[in-house]
Amino acid sequence: PLWQETEQKFKCPCHGSGFDVSGVNFEGPAPRPLERCGIRIASDGNLEVDKNKRFRHELGQWDSPESYVDGTVA
Repeated sequence: PLWQETEQKFKCPCHGSGFDVSGVNFEGPAPRPLERCGIRIASDGNLEVDKNKRFRHELGQWDSPESYVDGTVA
C-alpha cells in the first residue's frame, strides 16, 4: 500500500483497500490489517527494520514492543 497524504490513509494500488495510519483495514476487500515488521531505533538514531520479523494484529502481536516505535520517546 502507498501512503495518501491528502486522505491520511494507505491505499492498495491493486485492489483499492484502505488502511489507517496504524495499518487497520477500513475499506475495500482486504480481509485483515497489514502485517508489521520488526522495527527499532538503532544506537545511531536511525530506524532499523527487520523484514524477517512479522506481527499480525488478529493474533494479538501488535502489542509486542518490537512491532512499533514509541514516537513520544526522545
